[in-house]
Amino acid sequence: MITYHSIGYCGLFAALSALALLRLLPAASRAHRLLSHALLAALLITAAIVGLSY
Repeated sequence: MITYHSIGYCGLFAALSALALLRLLPAASRAHRLLSHALLAALLITAAIVGLSY
């Protein structure tokens, strides 16, 4: 069963792996830009889900 707690942990682990990939990718690459936008969107969605759960 998926709970808000597990969504928060999955979002945290995904964000940490995305940050590691961002450090490895060149700063001017398209992949770096797409991953940074996806990371920002994922963090906002996770924060909204956890915030609305209370």
